[in-house]
Amino acid sequence: MAETSLRQTHRFPSISLERPSLLSWFAFLSLMFVVALFFVWSRLQVIHFDYRICDLEGQLRQLQHRTQELQVEEATLSSSGRLERVARTRLGLQLPTPEQIVPIR
Repeated sequence: MAETSLRQTHRFPSISLERPSLLSWFAFLSLMFVVALFFVWSRLQVIHFDYRICDLEGQLRQLQHRTQELQVEEATLSSSGRLERVARTRLGLQLPTPEQIVPIR
């Protein structure tokens, strides 16, 4: 008698080469659209903040310049020679005479 050998054959699940459904395409395109929108939004935010930083740096430079001007003006206004000149001309003050000076013990 002929021996029949029974071999177990393995069946692999068949790979489907069907077209993806319309819903899958829509989901994929929607995801890509959201990613693209996020990328554009983030780039616009970077540009916006870059302009804002430039504006603030300009304001800072102006304020530093104004601070230097005010420091020079303060030094000029508080000089002893100027104070004496203002006291003599505008206020009519004079240096005290020796009789007006009273020593304190």
